[in-house]
Amino acid sequence: MDIYVINLDRSLDRMAAFEALNGQLPVNFIRLSAVEGKNSARGALVDRGIITADLRYGDGALGNALSHLALWDLAIERNRPLAICEDDAILNRGFAQAAEILLQSLPNDWHIILWGWNFDSIVLFDMVPGVSPCLGMFDQDRMRMGIDAFQSAELHPQHFRLFKAFGVVSYSVSPRGAQAMKNLCLPLSNRDVFIPGLGRSVPNTAIDVALNETYPRINAYVSFPPLVITRNFHSNSTVQEAL
Repeated sequence: MDIYVINLDRSLDRMAAFEALNGQLPVNFIRLSAVEGKNSARGALVDRGIITADLRYGDGALGNALSHLALWDLAIERNRPLAICEDDAILNRGFAQAAEILLQSLPNDWHIILWGWNFDSIVLFDMVPGVSPCLGMFDQDRMRMGIDAFQSAELHPQHFRLFKAFGVVSYSVSPRGAQAMKNLCLPLSNRDVFIPGLGRSVPNTAIDVALNETYPRINAYVSFPPLVITRNFHSNSTVQEAL
């Protein structure tokens, strides 16, 4: 299995840490040189229909979004699914086999499946199709103390229809899914997204917020339990940087 890892050229230490944590997995990690948002010409992005002129993404969030978009374009160009990770992803050691099993079990028209999410917010998914959604809440601090236990755990996840989740730490996307998400997300704009479970709207300040508006409208799925986690330290984030 090939997995594309989004990593900034100025953050090679993060890539080294990623490889130290995940290097024993039977997968081929392909580093993607992430886009530096501060070097992106916003006017040109407006002209191309990628963003609106008043988009409030900071440079880090913009570069992150453009990096994910580049991989969506690659999935479309190659006409095959891609597996994607950010450089703070921590994979369960059984990821390769479990992910392949889940991918084979998805409907043929699947668009995206999240392998993990941020534990500091909720996940809303269809536990019993047509009957009731399930709202998941998590303990991020405890998760951070259980990295070794997570990586060595024997997991047998199932896939569920996804409605809401924060974070794009790791996922697989199909060519049709990449095109559908581009069609629905672009241009990235300042529209707020209502999140059931939180009971409020969230401002669109990063690509994962924009995707929350998209998930219910496409064939989106989530692995439960997750096969990937992230410590999600905001203090050293390369996404949520100051404007």
